Amino acid sequence: MALKPERFKLQIPNQINDYKSFIDYCCDFIGDVSDVSKNFAETAKFKLVIMELLTNAMKHSSTCSFIEIEKLTNQLSIRKIDEGNRFSFKDLHTDNKHEFPLDILPGTKVTALLGNNYKLTLLIKDKHLIEFIAPEEIEYKSFADIPEHFGLMIIAQCCDVFHYQFNEKNNQNVFEVIFKY
Repeated sequence: MALKPERFKLQIPNQINDYKSFIDYCCDFIGDVSDVSKNFAETAKFKLVIMELLTNAMKHSSTCSFIEIEKLTNQLSIRKIDEGNRFSFKDLHTDNKHEFPLDILPGTKVTALLGNNYKLTLLIKDKHLIEFIAPEEIEYKSFADIPEHFGLMIIAQCCDVFHYQFNEKNNQNVFEVIFKY
């Protein structure tokens, strides 16, 4: 009897034509995580997170990117790892632009201005780590109102925890999504 591994890491395809099979492979990998795979809403959220991470890699990283999925006790961790540009943001209240490593005190909540007037609350964990806080439900009146970096909000609303970490030693960006079950 062959056992499924508890972790895998795949390079994100360069061609959008390969995304469907990539997403299918990720869904197959978590097939034995019944809290996710046997619940349509949770499967849809998982799949949406994978799609948004792929879109993020395509739009914001010109380097080789990876998706790593790990099945842990009572949680599923998904990480998108790349060596592209670091995540940065502008503080809505101070108008200061912040890049990693941060010079903001841990525990501070910042309203980040991203893209075209899109706001998202960030919780500063340390100089290399932030947590995206899911906003209240927003109703957009038209497609034109949907901002850049909208995928971050989608991911934050789909999961239990969503982090960005800059790994200074390896010069890597790591977006981590956690589903608890």
